[in-house]
Amino acid sequence: MILKSNGKCRRTHPNPTILCQAITIVFLASAISGAMAQESAKPTNIENKAQIDTTKHSDGPIGSVTREIYIASPRPGVAPVVSVQYLGQGLRRRESRGAQGKSDLAEKMQVRFSEDNGRTWTPLAPLATGTDSLQQNGNTREDLSFAVNFDPVSQRTVEMVFQRIFLGDAAAVLKQYWQGDKKFHDHMMCRVSSDNGQTWSEQRQLTYEPGAVFDPKNWANPAFLHSNEMYGSYDITLLRNGQIAYPVSLTVSHPDDAEDQKIRAKVPKYASPVLGLVGGVSCFLGKWNKEKNEYNWIHSQPVFVPIRVSTRGLGEPVIAELKDGNLLLEMRGSNDGLDTLKNPGRRWISVSKDAGKTWSSVTDLRYDTGEQFYAPSSLAKFIRSRKTGKLYWLGNINREPSKGDHPRYPLYIAEVDENIPALKKSTLTVIDDRSPEDTARVQFSNFSLLENRETLDLEIYLSRFGEKPDHTFSANAYKYTLTFH
Repeated sequence: MILKSNGKCRRTHPNPTILCQAITIVFLASAISGAMAQESAKPTNIENKAQIDTTKHSDGPIGSVTREIYIASPRPGVAPVVSVQYLGQGLRRRESRGAQGKSDLAEKMQVRFSEDNGRTWTPLAPLATGTDSLQQNGNTREDLSFAVNFDPVSQRTVEMVFQRIFLGDAAAVLKQYWQGDKKFHDHMMCRVSSDNGQTWSEQRQLTYEPGAVFDPKNWANPAFLHSNEMYGSYDITLLRNGQIAYPVSLTVSHPDDAEDQKIRAKVPKYASPVLGLVGGVSCFLGKWNKEKNEYNWIHSQPVFVPIRVSTRGLGEPVIAELKDGNLLLEMRGSNDGLDTLKNPGRRWISVSKDAGKTWSSVTDLRYDTGEQFYAPSSLAKFIRSRKTGKLYWLGNINREPSKGDHPRYPLYIAEVDENIPALKKSTLTVIDDRSPEDTARVQFSNFSLLENRETLDLEIYLSRFGEKPDHTFSANAYKYTLTFH
């Protein structure tokens, strides 16, 4: 199934239909005063030092993978979640942590920094960035770091900050959402740092339509809440032309045909809540303006598919620049509410031949053999190895037709055939898979990924939700290290 990118963003619309499934992978150190206090703190040895599980070592066509317990579950029903990022172009790392015991909500946020690539760290310090601390007039807010990269053109660290405002208590609002009543609003902000994340510029909102700006004294201004809603990518892509590419999920006006109308009546209300709207993806392109000391932004027309292809639209997009200069956009969809045999879960892609300004029709990602594969509705990532020069894709591929978000195992890495583009089937390497002691709902998704700048190994940080039978969130956080052959 394909559809051309001829839809338009609706000026006032609900949140993109992809809910925040990967909210646990990234967090924000937004309080500069807190960050500066951590800067002055004396580094300490790594706490919760990774415990090597020698039984969890595997080899595949791409490389060998080891799995370590990075942070143990503190108590039943709670999973630690962790994200690790480089700030700047050197070895400075930021590690953000939280505790998760509810779907899509991480609490008790903490952060620490390392100047020597993780050998030593500053003490953990609390962050006032989550729903347990940001309150105003009965409403709740969370600010999360979705993506960080160092731009050699601007000589700045660029960070994309996701902001979600709940009209009421966050947990209660999310519970209502699953019953078809949506009372939260998402926006994306951008900020930059010239000193490796020690201080940051003021946040600037990404926009694609007229609307009010965020008012710190009045979060719930309807003119702000109902304009420029979007859910951003977890990666910022540096392009060879000197620009940066950042895709976002947003809502697109698209009238249902007869088949879509029948499907919309069957699927859960949260999946396709508003008649004539579907979730699509647009690409923001940023060019550094040296005089204004900020980025100038333009955005593409959105790509999308009808709900008979993906009932929850397209979301959690990621972009890779191919060797020929084309851009590959990869997205998750969902067959939630559809017949899983007739409509098995897929990964979705689009290609741009003009550096992100326009995009091809959407089609499914396949193997280089031309074969299709099954995939749940979950996030995936691209990374180009500095060691091999090759582009890799990481994500879930299923052995049987998926159903909505599940199953989220195994987690694979595969080399991308950049000429097609497609995944090289012969390179599929398992990062983790369900074991006999895991529950059927174990998840290998919502991961943080980076390339170690000294060893050039890949590091993956992931909480194995569903690994223990007592509770979905009784799980450890793990570190996986992939060493290339």
